[in-house]
Amino acid sequence: MIRITSLTFTAILALIWSCSTLCMADTLTLSLESPTLGTSSKQQPTSSQAKKTVKQTTVKVGRVGTVCVSSAAIYHAKSASAAKYAMVKSDTPLAIVKEEGEWYGVLMSNGQIGWIKAFNVKETGYDLIAKKPFDRGEGTSRGSQTTRTGISWLDDLVRTASQTSVARYLYGGTNPSTGMDCSAFVRMVFGQYNVKLPRTAREQALVGQTVPFDQLQPGDRLYFSCRKSYIDHCGIYTGNGNFVHCSATRNGVGIDSLASDFFWRSLVVAKRS
Repeated sequence: MIRITSLTFTAILALIWSCSTLCMADTLTLSLESPTLGTSSKQQPTSSQAKKTVKQTTVKVGRVGTVCVSSAAIYHAKSASAAKYAMVKSDTPLAIVKEEGEWYGVLMSNGQIGWIKAFNVKETGYDLIAKKPFDRGEGTSRGSQTTRTGISWLDDLVRTASQTSVARYLYGGTNPSTGMDCSAFVRMVFGQYNVKLPRTAREQALVGQTVPFDQLQPGDRLYFSCRKSYIDHCGIYTGNGNFVHCSATRNGVGIDSLASDFFWRSLVVAKRS
């Protein structure tokens, strides 16, 4: 299911939609970093240089643990009565990205969070790191489609989203004059460019091409698991590590940074229309 090779952490998820039926397998590659790993003294950067490089290019997204019992279940929710993702054997490495009470949230290759009882897992002391999404340049072309002014339609979409005003954040709301929620805002903005999206963030996250976080480009849609164990928030990437969204904390439309520990840890998947 998951294996560690050198400093590469490869999570291979066997999705099980019933207790015994194997349906699919995917892979997810992240970097693995340990505070105890030694390095050669030759051509070694200074401590300040190394810290600066790591700070600028990577971010800790979780920890690595291994199953410490003969077998354990990974559930869809924090309940032993919830549907199971998989049964994992002893010594199986897991990517721990959340911790809530007696449960560990572990990263699954479909971008969702599975839940396993914490006492079934022993932490290894390794951290799980990934590249920040804004390390990549913003000069890559997104296609030849342009607006009447000659500007890329996605650049125009980002500008429209950033300048859109909503009366207030309203869960379930779909009218910018009376209040909207995050998914209604994203759907409305893309709808102005003839891109039809489903109503909820969870449904929208299933539409479009999945984009690696270190290859984000303006106009990509971002989906988060902020308060729930499933996708419950969304926004639009604007470039330079920022995204625009309609949120309760801002009581309307605002721009925030993916460099925030809260949003980066909550980011589940990015989609390109």
